[in-house]
Amino acid sequence: MSVPAETLVQPAAPAQAPAEPASDRRADLDAKQAQAAVLLRDAGCEGLLLLEPENFAWLTAGGTPRGVLDPGEAPVVYYSAEQRWVISSNVDSQRLFDEEIDGLGFQLKEWPWHWGREQLLNDLGQGRKLACDRALPGVVHAAEQVRALRRVLTDYQRACLLALGQIVAHALEATCRTMTTGESEREISAQISHRLLHRGVQPVHISVAADGRSRLYRQAGATSTPIQRYAVLTATGRKYGLHATAGRSVCFGQPEPLFRQEHNTACKVSATYLASSWPDAVPSEILLAGRRVYLICGSEHEWMLAPQGHVTGYAPVELRITPSTGDLFQAGWAVTWNAGAGAASSCDTFVLSNEGPVLITPTETWPLKRIRVQGAEFVRPDLLTR
Repeated sequence: MSVPAETLVQPAAPAQAPAEPASDRRADLDAKQAQAAVLLRDAGCEGLLLLEPENFAWLTAGGTPRGVLDPGEAPVVYYSAEQRWVISSNVDSQRLFDEEIDGLGFQLKEWPWHWGREQLLNDLGQGRKLACDRALPGVVHAAEQVRALRRVLTDYQRACLLALGQIVAHALEATCRTMTTGESEREISAQISHRLLHRGVQPVHISVAADGRSRLYRQAGATSTPIQRYAVLTATGRKYGLHATAGRSVCFGQPEPLFRQEHNTACKVSATYLASSWPDAVPSEILLAGRRVYLICGSEHEWMLAPQGHVTGYAPVELRITPSTGDLFQAGWAVTWNAGAGAASSCDTFVLSNEGPVLITPTETWPLKRIRVQGAEFVRPDLLTR
C-alpha cells in the first residue's frame, strides 16, 4: 500500500436529479407498485399500510410532509396490488398534491384535522387483512420486508442521491475554503447548514470539531470552541427522501505531524474499506481488513472507538455495519464509510455496483490522496491547507 503525492482533481459535470414527476419519477413509483403487489401476495394481504416517515418517502419517491409537529398526525401511504393512496389530514392534502405528488397516480383519503388520524386508519382496516410497517393488533408486521426493499436503490434514486451528495460535499468544501480562524464550531456549523438549506437540503446532522476535540469525542457535534489550527467537518443531509454523508478537514498553516499521521491512517483504512465494497461482500471481513491496516499503522484499537460505517438511504442508518452484521452487501445499496484515527476521519458515501463502489459525495477542487490497495488505486480527500 502506497500513498503518492497530493494532486488536485477537477470535478466531473454535476449530475442532475430527475425533475419531471410524470416521467422518471412516475416510472419509479410504478415499479414500486409491482414490488408492493408481490409483498402483499406473499403475505396473503389485501393492503399495505406504511406509517414510518422513511417509508412514506420511499413509496412517494421523495415526498416530504412538512410542518407536521405531531408524528401521530403525519400523512401516510396505503398500497393495494393495483392502486395507491395518500392518507392525510385536510390541512396537508392540498400542499402534498400541489408540491409533492401531483401526477404520480395517488388517490386521496382525507380526515378532518379535528378527528385525528386513528379513526380513518381503523375504518381502513375493517374487513381487510393488512400488512403494516409497525406492529399493530390484527395486522401482519412487514417492517423487515419493506426495509429490505427500500435499501436497494433504483437508477432514479441513485441519480437523486448523487445530486444530493454533490450538494453536501460542496457545502463542506465551500465552508472549508471560506472559514476563518477564531470562528466557533457553531458558527461553522451554521454556515454548512445555510449552504444546505439554500439548495433545498435538510441538515440531519452536522459535526465540527476544532483543534483535536474529535480525538476525545468521536461524535463531536458543535460547540462554542473557537477554531485556531484545524477542524474536521462532517455533514449528513436529506433531500428527495434520501440521505448522504461526507466529511472534510482543513488546516490553517501546515498540519501538525500527529494530525497528519492520523489523517493518513484514516485515509488508508477508508481506501481498504472501498477496495472490499462489492456486492456479496461480507461486512465482518471488510472490517477485519480495516483492522489489519489500523494495526500496521500503529492504531490497533482505533476501530473500537467509533462506528466505521453504515448502509444509508431513506433512513439515515438503514443497517449498522458491525463485526456481527450478517447481511451480505447488495448492488444498489448506499454505504457511508467513516474511518477514524485520533482526531482525523475519512468519510464519504458510495453506491455499490457490479463495477465497484460509485462515489456519491465527490470532491470539487480539493487535494486528494491516491492510495493503492491490492493493485487498484483509490482516491480519498486529503487535508486542505490554507
